Amino acid sequence: MLVNSHSGLERSASVGLVFCWLAVILTLLGGVLAFIGSFDADFGPAKVLVRHSDSYMPAYAVQVGAVSYFVFAYALWRLISFLRLSKAGRVFAAETTAHLRAFGRWLVVAAAAALVLPLLAVVMHTMILASPGPSSVPPLQVPLFSSLFALAIATLVMMICRVIDEGRRLRDELDEIV
Repeated sequence: MLVNSHSGLERSASVGLVFCWLAVILTLLGGVLAFIGSFDADFGPAKVLVRHSDSYMPAYAVQVGAVSYFVFAYALWRLISFLRLSKAGRVFAAETTAHLRAFGRWLVVAAAAALVLPLLAVVMHTMILASPGPSSVPPLQVPLFSSLFALAIATLVMMICRVIDEGRRLRDELDEIV
């Protein structure tokens, strides 16, 4: 029965690894596109127009916020490290939970960066570069739902790490008794 459990875990970790690598590629691509900004590309008779999808932020704020894409890609890399160790059957190892805990922490950093950096860019631009007056401050909408969702997921990941650590501690105590 333990063999079937391990093979199921190995299969789940393998699928997770594929999806995580795909997410890393898409995240890095999104970060590069956000940093580059809007552009047009001609491919023979076809013309591709790439525009910012964040209509609630000025273009310079979106470019500053692109840092959060790279932080999120690093968080995914830590999740990939966790999945590799899980695939090898080391689910309860301290190193494995350390990678999962680091994923949760970097997810919090990415969510905070996505929320704070664009707003900070607007404030700095308004205070330093813009002419004084109410017309220099762009209207802003802050997408709180996605940041709050990421924080909730990170909290759940941290709690799972605590449960795994507690399970490892109880297993070690049981090994000492036996």
